[in-house]
Amino acid sequence: MTRKNSAAGLRGPADLVLVNGRITADDHGPGSAQAIAIRGDRIAAVGGDEEIRHLAGPHTVVADLGGRRVIPGLYDSHIHFVRAGRAWIDEARWDEARSVAEALEIIRTAARSRRPGEWITVLGGWHPFQFAEGRAPTRAELDDVAPHNPVYAQEIYTRATLNTQAMHICGVTGADAAPAGGVYETDEAGTPTGVVSGIPAFNHCLRFTMIDDVERETRSTRALVAELAALGLTGVVDMGGRSRMGVDAYRGLYELHRRGDLDMRVRLYTHVFGENEQNEFDNYMAYVRPGFGDDLLRVVGIGEIMSHSWYDADGLEDLVLSAEHRDQLRTMTLRAIDRGWAINIHAVGDSAIRQILDVWDTIGREQFAAARRMSFSHADFASEQTLKRIREFGFGITVQHWMSTGAADLAARLGVEQVSQQPKLRTMLDLGLPLGAGTDAMVAAPANPWQALHWLVTGINGGRGPSRTREQLLTREEALRAYTAGSAWIGLDETDVGVLRRGMKADLAVLSEDYFEVPDEHIPFITSELTLLNGYPSHEGAAFAGLRPAINA
Repeated sequence: MTRKNSAAGLRGPADLVLVNGRITADDHGPGSAQAIAIRGDRIAAVGGDEEIRHLAGPHTVVADLGGRRVIPGLYDSHIHFVRAGRAWIDEARWDEARSVAEALEIIRTAARSRRPGEWITVLGGWHPFQFAEGRAPTRAELDDVAPHNPVYAQEIYTRATLNTQAMHICGVTGADAAPAGGVYETDEAGTPTGVVSGIPAFNHCLRFTMIDDVERETRSTRALVAELAALGLTGVVDMGGRSRMGVDAYRGLYELHRRGDLDMRVRLYTHVFGENEQNEFDNYMAYVRPGFGDDLLRVVGIGEIMSHSWYDADGLEDLVLSAEHRDQLRTMTLRAIDRGWAINIHAVGDSAIRQILDVWDTIGREQFAAARRMSFSHADFASEQTLKRIREFGFGITVQHWMSTGAADLAARLGVEQVSQQPKLRTMLDLGLPLGAGTDAMVAAPANPWQALHWLVTGINGGRGPSRTREQLLTREEALRAYTAGSAWIGLDETDVGVLRRGMKADLAVLSEDYFEVPDEHIPFITSELTLLNGYPSHEGAAFAGLRPAINA
């Protein structure tokens, strides 16, 4: 794509002027600005229509927004973008399905477009309780709609169902065949049902589904970028991942960037993948520097799994750090700080966070002052006391709507009251904690940012789970700020993106409906009519078709 740069500065006629809109600007109220001027990749001015029209020159492209709402480009602070991009074009998604019949029809349609023997995968983002029947499709039903294709359908991180062909390929022959830490479900006669559970079982099956094809991964990543841009996303923070990840996982993303076709601001938190974590950690830091990359693709930090020794998964089981693990955490933290890395650590449960903070209490505050950025991912069950400790360190938190998918399962284990009180979003904001919003997509939750925003402001959980208490809800303005400026902080981009004001990068979205005015139930269905990245269209809806060639003229 053609890109502009900042070389021309902010003076002189604008390259693009958007008028007759409702601009959510940093120094204006939600409806007090109507227009925005862009020069190069920066915002030249935000204000009233007449004021901004004066910045148009003979070659300026002027677009009428038709009264539409304009917001800063959405920025997902925690998403598994790289992993999803590897095989996005090969996946079937049940995010929006509302019945078993609808889910099965999606598989049937996918089977029609595949050759016999090609995999059909549904990799999370759904829960059986979203279906009217309150159950997942069975192995027999998957066999019926895809008789010639192996099918693997994973329900968040709870369980996965395989059809008969997939079972044969993966060796799901009985309970004893499951890898250590995994479970192959059997019936009373000992016959496998096709249902598997546990991360090791998932990873074992998924390795059979992967296609080693860089060109395909590149096209797949580009397709994912296009879908996210159509929702108004201009930036993502990728947090690595446990499954389907490794050094080779980044090939498609880097190739897309090399070709100049990456229409998304991507920030990478990466982590070790091998058995000898500390040696790999040291070797990694010897060759990679924080900030490696450019405006669109940049490595910024270590995380979210700095080490599997203090990874607490869903936070439901108490994590106990041994003296050895505490020493390892302290050593790796100091090395990362010394080399200028940002650090993000996955921690869901209060116990895990407290133990990590106990270790960090042994490090002087003056040493932490040298760290680029420190944050926790999730902190869903953090107590107010623990949140206050996080504030004392000056660390931030990334929050996601994964609980909206699995709330029923959580409530069955923890109780309705406990689930309805978590996470303590209002407490976090009131304490002044930096808060970046996101999805934790694609397995734990769908990637649609508007579903996440709906959850932040309403607390309504899907999957028949208990909704969050009103006392911990965010206002629409607060939620949007967390999804823009807050996430930019996590990505170390807060001086360039996240707000619409003069001098900032021109990342914005023109919405299909006004986020500040539509009923709550409409929020999940908002899309972007026009998305700009660095002042250039990364997505054009029908209302703005032709804007890209006009800018290039």
